[in-house]
Amino acid sequence: MSVAAKKKECAAAGDEHGAVHGGAEVVEFPRAGGVERRNKEMVAAYQESRDPALLSAIVERNQGLLHAVLKRFTYFPDPYEDLLQVANLGLIKAVQRFDCGRGIEFSSYATAIVDGEVRHHLRDNMLMRQPRWLKKLEKLIEEASVELNRTLKRPPSVAEIAEKTNVSEEGVLEVLKAHSAVSLHQVDDPPGREAAGAQPDSSRIRSLHYESFSLPVEDRILLEEALDALSIFQRKIVYLLFFRDLTQSEVADEMGLSQRKVSRESAKALSRMKAILNTKIF
Repeated sequence: MSVAAKKKECAAAGDEHGAVHGGAEVVEFPRAGGVERRNKEMVAAYQESRDPALLSAIVERNQGLLHAVLKRFTYFPDPYEDLLQVANLGLIKAVQRFDCGRGIEFSSYATAIVDGEVRHHLRDNMLMRQPRWLKKLEKLIEEASVELNRTLKRPPSVAEIAEKTNVSEEGVLEVLKAHSAVSLHQVDDPPGREAAGAQPDSSRIRSLHYESFSLPVEDRILLEEALDALSIFQRKIVYLLFFRDLTQSEVADEMGLSQRKVSRESAKALSRMKAILNTKIF
């Protein structure tokens, strides 16, 4: 279809209104029909020519739409500039995918696309911010649930999962609650304030019984939190010394350092961990 034909189709659809895309509720903004019609004409021209300058002009003239969408996510800790960048990427996707023939406003369509992009970004970021010990417990509980479901021929109870994983029922529920707060939202359901600040209460997560040659889960959590407070460099030294049981000379060879440097940095790391744990370690 030629640019002229696309412009004509978009102009004819200029007074149509659409408020829903893919099941997502769309915010309607006050707008003049001429502004909407011009947006559609510019989008049609860009889809025909793929002119970067035209794309930049469309993005620039729709910044107000992006700021309006981002108002619903102000309670998230993510920097506004980062969210605006994600919103701009969503707007570009909307420009590339918009179809005038569907009879909806470009602003309504773009709002739905931008909103979805921001939601996905926030959910991914919240999952990435989860502590490593929580991710390990989530995986442990998931694997236990699958195995129990297969052997019992029914969904397992919390008590059965707790016994299988050696984690208290209270702890299992705490992990499941933290997981669901972030990852169990529908695609068109934005993460809520609870999910934004969801952090599990690690004091409720404990082992049911002690196992030989294994730290209780509560101690593993404390150790993981202390390790996370170290720099990446210090964590690697601690890992090689105390988890792989290498000597300082072997660590120095593997990392390309002097033994004196390894000794000094390991002492700093252990001092930092001791201050966090408030107890003697290693």
